[in-house]
Amino acid sequence: MKKITLLLLIIVSINGYSQANFKWEKIDSISKKQSQIYSSTKMFIAEYWKSAQNVIQNDDKESGIILVKGICIKACTYMMYLHEFTFSYTVKFFMKDSKYKIEIDNVINTSHICDGHVVWKTVQPIDNYEGNMNLSKRRGNEIFTSLKTDLQGIVDNYEIYIKKPTVENSNW
Repeated sequence: MKKITLLLLIIVSINGYSQANFKWEKIDSISKKQSQIYSSTKMFIAEYWKSAQNVIQNDDKESGIILVKGICIKACTYMMYLHEFTFSYTVKFFMKDSKYKIEIDNVINTSHICDGHVVWKTVQPIDNYEGNMNLSKRRGNEIFTSLKTDLQGIVDNYEIYIKKPTVENSNW
């Protein structure tokens, strides 16, 4: 099942941006208790986003839910101008005994700045970007492909991290 899910994600990524909502979801089983998954998830958040206090919006240990809001900045040069795109996104971690789920959605392009000037504010990322007077189709699709790679990286890195053996308190 894991291989099929991974294969489908790769095919979706390669096949021309078929994710209209830029949404990722990964559910898997693991031989850990909810408290161990929770602890590992908190450590992952602290290490991945560097400042857990700034990104965690909701943290419910008993229910096994952590909500993170993050941002990703993408930049490219087009027609001698630097274009900077800021994307916000939501990551939800769900956990219970022997099972976890990570979900990334609500990806929104909160701004596009060109040469220090705001071009637009708050638009949904679009698949198959057709270009406009501010950015070519090729460069726009490069930005969105890079964004998707980064978001998929969160899922991949979390999966690796959560599967590491839990270290019990030892006499260090």
